[in-house]
Amino acid sequence: MIMRPIALSLLIGSGLIGFLSSPLQVGAEVILGEPPTAPADASGLPIKISRQSVTGGFTVNANSREQVRSFYNAVYTASDRVPMQTTADVATCTPGTNATAYQEAVLRRINWFRAMAGIPAAVTFNAAESAKAQESAVIMSANNALSHHPPSSWSCYTGNGDNASSNSNIAIGNAGADAITAYIWDFGANNNVVGHRRWLLYPQTQVMGTGDVPDTLGFNSANATWVFDGNYGGPRPATRTPYVAWPPAGFLPYSLAYPQWSFALTNANLSAATVTMKSNGVAVAVSLQPYVINYGENTLVWVPMGLDFTSEGTAFPFSGTDTVYTITVTNIQYSTITTGFTYSVTLFDPFQPGADYSPPTISGSLTPAVGQANAYTFTPITNASSYEWRVSQPSAYFLNDGAENGLINCTADTTAGYAVQDASVHANGSYSFHLAHPSPPTDQFLRLNQPFVPATNAILSIKSRLGYAGGAQVARVQVSTDSGSSWTDIYSQVGSGGAGEAAFTLRTFSLGTYVDKEIRLRFKYEIGVGSYYSQTSAGVGWYLDDIAITNAEVWTVLSTNSVMATNFTFTPSQATNYNLDVRAYIFTEFPLSWGPVKQVAAVSPPLVLTMSQPVVSGGQVRLDFATTGFASFKLLQADQITGAWTTNTTATLTTNLAGSSYRFTTPVGPNARFYRIQSP
Repeated sequence: MIMRPIALSLLIGSGLIGFLSSPLQVGAEVILGEPPTAPADASGLPIKISRQSVTGGFTVNANSREQVRSFYNAVYTASDRVPMQTTADVATCTPGTNATAYQEAVLRRINWFRAMAGIPAAVTFNAAESAKAQESAVIMSANNALSHHPPSSWSCYTGNGDNASSNSNIAIGNAGADAITAYIWDFGANNNVVGHRRWLLYPQTQVMGTGDVPDTLGFNSANATWVFDGNYGGPRPATRTPYVAWPPAGFLPYSLAYPQWSFALTNANLSAATVTMKSNGVAVAVSLQPYVINYGENTLVWVPMGLDFTSEGTAFPFSGTDTVYTITVTNIQYSTITTGFTYSVTLFDPFQPGADYSPPTISGSLTPAVGQANAYTFTPITNASSYEWRVSQPSAYFLNDGAENGLINCTADTTAGYAVQDASVHANGSYSFHLAHPSPPTDQFLRLNQPFVPATNAILSIKSRLGYAGGAQVARVQVSTDSGSSWTDIYSQVGSGGAGEAAFTLRTFSLGTYVDKEIRLRFKYEIGVGSYYSQTSAGVGWYLDDIAITNAEVWTVLSTNSVMATNFTFTPSQATNYNLDVRAYIFTEFPLSWGPVKQVAAVSPPLVLTMSQPVVSGGQVRLDFATTGFASFKLLQADQITGAWTTNTTATLTTNLAGSSYRFTTPVGPNARFYRIQSP
């Protein structure tokens, strides 16, 4: 359960007039229904007909930290923040439809989890079942309740919605890809058998469906994910391991390990099985959940460390460094055979590269010639389906923004009804930036428009004042190195529960750890769990002034080019500095992070004059030539024009007319019939 914030006090204008006697409860907790029971007859359920776009067909080597890290950062996150663009209207019981991209995001998330679990990850959606699931989601939202068999007296009841409800995982309080993650999490006192997880990870399933409605005034979001198809009870496909576990054997981003761990094995009796866990060799206490069958494959479920599996607020602990858990399941009964399995799970931070990280590193000239095709190569990436290389041009960047010109350098993602450019409170000048939480509260953002690249001595400085703010309100300064897909705090400050700061404080942050990485910067005024001030008047919320960035660059992208092989040619148009970098794509359309930048300085190509009829006089060869734009030259010689050219180190260069006319003289050599004059 996520605890929503409660109102701490009421402000009108700039004056505090008193505390609310009954704090408000805002929003609704996420609730998962009980998992659906197995169908009695699968003959009428959908069968896979055709494959959709890149929403599945995934495979991953779970024993490779870097492959799992890339799979998470590129594919899992691709399902986040996809607009629903729904035509559903719960108030009028209209199921409507959702954007194709939104449905694809849900499907992609399902197949991502299946690939990580080592089972076939090519599930598709059946349009008819999704339409029915849409009606189910409307029923759940309209009644703010969950049932696999909703009574006909419920608002928005339909026969199709009833049918979908009995064949689906159902939830209220979230929707889309987030609901799929919640089903794998499977929190709640009624979910100690992790049935939702078991249906999503049932190996035979090839066809599912999704129905989703958003939060609207008076109604909560809801999801129904149709999980049964005509392959139920059919032949079991090949899986990476004989068992299906979550967390799976191998590497896993730590945020996707949940308080309940599970181990499924088809046709096995796990009623007497035991499980032990060790963390980096140290025993971990576990408690077994009741053994219940008829939800997917026979599954053993346990809770490590006495964690509270009933609450969505319970995260599995993570120390910040790679942590290995070794699991041993014993006393598994196969008819008259008793067996067991041992496997290891390594939880890690997917935003931190590991020892096996090997980015696409470019090799080639540091001084490419202007107007010529200069050859470059780069190291390959495992599982890459293609690559992209780009050319950018660096220029100095600095920022000093005191809000005097409004949002010229920033974009505000804030609740309507209050001014982000604020004249009532400021450190200098006439304005500051202001972030606050009107009711109902949502996270407020102020983002810098310009991505930039810090130098080793780059500094961010701000003048900050966190005024009236409760314990649920947190001011955060955040950096993203992946174009906004993920954000890392470089500063956070929790509300004091009272008046807070009466004046601005200068805060400075070194950005040197991000040297040569293009980063984005944002200020997030977060609403979390606890009390908050729901006003926007003077002195309430977070004020920012004099945002300054020094010692940084902007990399202006000049071109981006796709290649299938690990080489490319770069033809610079002028003699100046350029940056070259490469990134890989996996599963056709999912980009990985850009590799390290190769900084090059393009130079004008050398002047070359080839002469086969020099003047010979008195045992000396004389070569006269004229040119502009170069200050020095060298003389090359060869006995064949197509042969090997060597530098003549005895030649004398004299200047007849400075800057335009030159003469080389050199003794006649035995192996010199052809001469070439070349600039450096």
